[in-house]
Parts: sequence; C-alpha cells; structure tokens
Amino acid sequence: MRVAVLSDIHSNIEAFQAVVSDLEHRTDSILNLGDLVGYNASPNECVELARDIGMQSIQGNHDQAACNLSLAESFNIFARKAILWTISVLTQNNMLFLHGLPENCRFTYALACHGSPENTFSYIDLPFQARATLKKMKKGFCGKANVCLFGHTHKRKVWHMDVRRKVAPVEIPLDGVIKLNNEGFYLLNPGSVGQPRNGDPRSSYFIFDTEDRTVKFRLVEYDVSSTIKKIVGAGLPEFFAERLLHGT
Repeated sequence: MRVAVLSDIHSNIEAFQAVVSDLEHRTDSILNLGDLVGYNASPNECVELARDIGMQSIQGNHDQAACNLSLAESFNIFARKAILWTISVLTQNNMLFLHGLPENCRFTYALACHGSPENTFSYIDLPFQARATLKKMKKGFCGKANVCLFGHTHKRKVWHMDVRRKVAPVEIPLDGVIKLNNEGFYLLNPGSVGQPRNGDPRSSYFIFDTEDRTVKFRLVEYDVSSTIKKIVGAGLPEFFAERLLHGT
C-alpha cells in the first residue's frame, strides 16, 4: 500500500491543493499528521478539502487549541493571534470535525502522531528526543510497528536506530528515496505542507510504500503570493507571510 503522509497544512489552501494535485494516481490513501489550521488564512477551506478527499487526519496542537483556547497558553503572541482569528471564522461543522479527530493512530505498519507518541505538544527535534522515543518503540510502545510518523517541527527528517541501538539521522538523498530495513526502528517526518521550515519554500510530504518499505520525499511549488495576500487581507501577522517566502 502506498500512503501519502502530510503534516502541518496550517490553513494554507494553495499549498494543500498543490500537494493534492501532485498526489494524483500516486497513492492508495492519504494521512495527515495534524495541524490543518493555524497561522494562515484559509482554515475552513482546508478542513473542507480534507473532508472532500477522504483524508485521514489526527489532531495537531493548533487543531486542539482551535477547539480549546486554553491550550494556546504556551503559544507565542503571533500563533495565539492566529488561533483567535481561526476560532472567529471556523464554521461549527468544521470545528466539530477538528474536535472529533483522534490524537494518534496505530496502523499495522506504523504509529502516527503529531508531536510525539506521548504528547501532541512535544517535539522530536533534537537527538536526545529522538533517542528517547526510539527506545520506547524498541520496548514495544508502538506494538509490532517499528516506524513512527510524526510532524510538528515543520522539518522533513528521518531518524534511525539500528540493531545495536545506535541512533542517528538519515540523510535524505537528492531523489528523496529512502529504503527502510526490517531490523531497525524509524522516526519519519514529512515536513510541512503549509509552512515549511527546511529553508525551502516548497511544500513537503512523502509517500510511504508499506510493502517495498520505501519512503519518497516530494517537494511541490504552489502559489505563495496568493497565500500571502490572504494573510495580509485577514489582518494576520505579516511575519507568517514573510517566512513563507523563505521556508523558515
């Protein structure tokens, strides 16, 4: 089975639509690792497209904060302003959709979470964070699956723990294809669709072939100028618009 794994769409409908177009005929299913909303100016459009294409989603921290504002207390001033605006424009049906999403999902091939398996708001970004999660996976935290799919950092990343329990990042080659072995344990982050932070403004996602055990990262260009105009028009912080230009 070929699964398209997306994350951190963040109300960027132009980026989301471009990725969906890129997916055509490539995959059997689509999985979103959280944060349909936040930051950008098209939350309703993104939730509705997710529903229209039958994409399976889990909750991200911004999705949760949109349903419960008290969860945004740890957000910076810009992110909090965006959540307040998002709450003011979300339709009731779309709010209920976000509220009904699970915090994580277990599949036969992987565990899917947003921040970390334990906490939607936690990060797997630094080596010690990756090591801690991989050790828990080794002990059976994820059942029989030796792969954890996660988002939240907006950075495409692969961490690997080998049979000797050595943990290291895996370099993503130019063609974007990584072959997973059957003995090791992996953490896979597709990067962000709507607000990438890898220093590349293109949307990032990957296709996970669960039978061939390959992961193919893809980068997709989209109409950034339209997204920026909507951010400015909505009165959202211009900082969000600026970072889209540089992928930071």
